[in-house]
Amino acid sequence: MQRMERHAWVYQPFPSAGQMARFTGWMCGRLAFMAVDTSLSIIKFAAKGIVWLCEKLQQGVKHFERFYDAMPLNGMPLSAITVEATKENNSTIDMVRTIDILSAIAGKHCLIIGDTGTGKSTLAQWLAQQNNSQVKVYDPDASPDEWTGLNVIGKGGDFETIANSMNEDLWEMQERIVSRAKHGDKANLGKDLCIIAEEFPILKDECSIAPEWLGKIARRGRKPKMFIIALSQSDSVTALGIEGDGAVRSNFRYIRLGKFAVLHAKKLKDESLVQWLQAGKYRCMVDDEPCQLPDLSGYKVVTVPQPFLPVEKTETTPQQEVQPILPVSDGLKNAVKALKEAGYSDSKIIKDVLGYRGAQYNDGKDLLARILSISEN
Repeated sequence: MQRMERHAWVYQPFPSAGQMARFTGWMCGRLAFMAVDTSLSIIKFAAKGIVWLCEKLQQGVKHFERFYDAMPLNGMPLSAITVEATKENNSTIDMVRTIDILSAIAGKHCLIIGDTGTGKSTLAQWLAQQNNSQVKVYDPDASPDEWTGLNVIGKGGDFETIANSMNEDLWEMQERIVSRAKHGDKANLGKDLCIIAEEFPILKDECSIAPEWLGKIARRGRKPKMFIIALSQSDSVTALGIEGDGAVRSNFRYIRLGKFAVLHAKKLKDESLVQWLQAGKYRCMVDDEPCQLPDLSGYKVVTVPQPFLPVEKTETTPQQEVQPILPVSDGLKNAVKALKEAGYSDSKIIKDVLGYRGAQYNDGKDLLARILSISEN
């Protein structure tokens, strides 16, 4: 009882009116900030909900758009359609969107896959011609009327010459890389080289350097302006000789013709694409995209000028000597003009670009003068 009777009083004065006013002002400010923060949080979460709802609605609209666009004859009801079912299918097939092959392969190496007689060689020549490139062909089975006007290496099964030329290609690529490191892209301006390898699996079997040649130029050849168009009847790594190095395939655009295009479309599980490929001519697959090729049935091989090769002259008397007249393509004309604008001397262009040296220098000088006169006109 004695402990309970003990008390300790502490004096606590009541806040003054000024202190209460200051506290009330502080409290109102704090509540205002809390209200603003809470409002912004609510707006933020509401905005997120609106964005989520808009995305879902947009997905739903796109889903319905596919069915809407698939309705026959721009929305006409089925009961009003009197055409045959086969015509309806054709209209659906024609809706397949195709890509432009020249845009798709610009600056890329190409692998053309197709059976014998599907037009691989014709397509390769046409593609090479579109770029105004210097072209050479590796074809051990070429006949005299094939690859007209192009530099064909290895005729008559001369695989040794093909192997030596492939080795020279690797040296040429290295020289171009070194030159580009010193002078930039202008070092190889107008010197685009397109190499067509006919039936590459055969070249791989007969030339031990072929897989190395394919791999190195595929990886590094684009910047020094060296491109490969390889022809094959298979796109497997075994056929290309790159077992264990399948990443090389990523450097190529795959152009599949005939049944190879259909088989690839089936792998993509796109039945409309399969029907489109089977319903028309000159249709192919470029990687996973459908492509409508031009009609090459009447294509005539046009001689592609080879400005880097010296011109052989026949022995004639001084009175009978006739200077060879070479065709001047737009590609050669534009290349020479660009080199002149880049500051290249006439001597360098004649020797390093046109390929005239020594006793043939004057011939190159005349050719350069003719090219420049054509450019001015």
